[in-house]
Amino acid sequence: MDDMKITKENLARMSREDLAALALNLSSIVQKKDEEIANLRELYKLRTAERYLPSSEQIGWLFQELEILDAVLSEIPGKEEATEVAAHSRKKRPRVNACTAPAGTPVCDVFHTEGCDDVITGNDGISYKRVEDKVISKIAVVPRKIVVERHHYPQYRTLDVEADRDNNKRILFPSKTSTLGASPSLVAGVVVSKFDDHLPLYRQEEIFRRDGYFLPRQKLASWVITYYEELLPFVEYLKKRVYRSAFISKDETRVSVLNVKGPSGKVSKNGFMYITIGDTYDVQTRKTQSLVLLDYIQGRSREVLFEDMTKHGYTSHLMTDGLKGYLTYDKHCVCWVHAVRQLKKILKLNKHDMHALEIVKEVAKLYDIDEQYRKMLRCGEISTEQFLAARKQESEEVIDNVYAMAEDTRRQYSPKGAMGKALDYLYTYKPYMRTYLDVVEATPSNNSCELVAKAFATGRKNWLFSQSVDGADASAFFYSMIETAKRSSLNPMDYVEALCTFGPGCSTDEQREALLPWNIDLSILDELRNRRLNAKPDPQRTTVYNFVGATR
Repeated sequence: MDDMKITKENLARMSREDLAALALNLSSIVQKKDEEIANLRELYKLRTAERYLPSSEQIGWLFQELEILDAVLSEIPGKEEATEVAAHSRKKRPRVNACTAPAGTPVCDVFHTEGCDDVITGNDGISYKRVEDKVISKIAVVPRKIVVERHHYPQYRTLDVEADRDNNKRILFPSKTSTLGASPSLVAGVVVSKFDDHLPLYRQEEIFRRDGYFLPRQKLASWVITYYEELLPFVEYLKKRVYRSAFISKDETRVSVLNVKGPSGKVSKNGFMYITIGDTYDVQTRKTQSLVLLDYIQGRSREVLFEDMTKHGYTSHLMTDGLKGYLTYDKHCVCWVHAVRQLKKILKLNKHDMHALEIVKEVAKLYDIDEQYRKMLRCGEISTEQFLAARKQESEEVIDNVYAMAEDTRRQYSPKGAMGKALDYLYTYKPYMRTYLDVVEATPSNNSCELVAKAFATGRKNWLFSQSVDGADASAFFYSMIETAKRSSLNPMDYVEALCTFGPGCSTDEQREALLPWNIDLSILDELRNRRLNAKPDPQRTTVYNFVGATR
């Protein structure tokens, strides 16, 4: 009967039992097709909503913003609960100025009092006597000051001219950067403007030209690359230092390099900026020492992902977003933000989806628990052992509840539907969702790497690609230093300038260790900056300066 064609003649010859079986079979087929169509419509609707959602909203839902669901969950029918709220009073908030400036900001006075009378008469005929002046403070801007630093190096001439006829002079230069026409302060300013303020070099060239200085972007790029080359020993030391951390997080974001071609001869689309963050909790200071490292890689095979970990012998815990290349790693921690990301997308379509809301809200408790005990750890109220034990006990109860909710929900939805696929992440990475509870430095999410990726992606939109692998490596290093400074609560401009000033002359690991963010003393820059602030023009100079270094 299954192979029989449904025609009028065949139907006429069929018995009543065969007709009933055929009707049941057709009903089952129609039901399956209806379920498939419903799943496809749901997935299409979800994909369409995600595609046309403003990027600002997409970023907001990627990170930890689960607390906004509290109000939504309370609106679910059947979830109303009558509670008594005690009477309370609300204090009036003090007024906060929108604009502030440090107390040490320079002050100048502008007087509008010249020619003012001691007594004036208003239109109403009332006379007024002048009293003390009314002073209104206004924020003002002085165009940035660019100075010429004249660096003096000892120069020697041979006593025996005949012994060295062709080259009878010797100059003691500490490094290759000594001969450049750019000081560390200029390079630091260019680097921070490009990689933190996201200003491409051609825009910086226009800004310099507007201020009266001709500094072409080709020269700016050359100076930055030269400083990077002189800092390569520090780059290698930094990489070794990252993989000596107690805990690392990893993520990657795409980047194009023009000189790297794919099999078709076009620019390869398989290039990534590989983000690694190393964290080590210092019991003495009760602070986490963090280092950020970005590397350019080709492809995301397991060999590429684990190359540096294997090289430097890292065997401790690793936090990722769930890239399957890491699944074989024993101490793998998986991000909880990514675990509920698809559920959040469902909530964008239907904010009253009770099952998604309850799971997402339960997961939010993991962040509250972590933050509660981490504050106590930072304040010295509990030890690291107490922190791990208390957090683990409470968090495991929450995780058990999450999987119980997910199991109940999964029975009610098709595994091929949006909800089924959203829950699939939780079950795929179930063995790794609790691993972070064994590490002091680990949080429930990989947001630290996501924020670095976001900063890189924001800048990437301004220049889209790098010209060469060397350019990508230089970009990765300076991005690393800027993000490292941010995680250490340092001014990126100060930190990069200090690295460019003292890094090229370092010859030992002890000297390089002193340049790490928790060791460096940035007050050493004060004398250099005071010298620039007090700089005055050379009264005898009548020609323009040419910054070509020591080669001409």
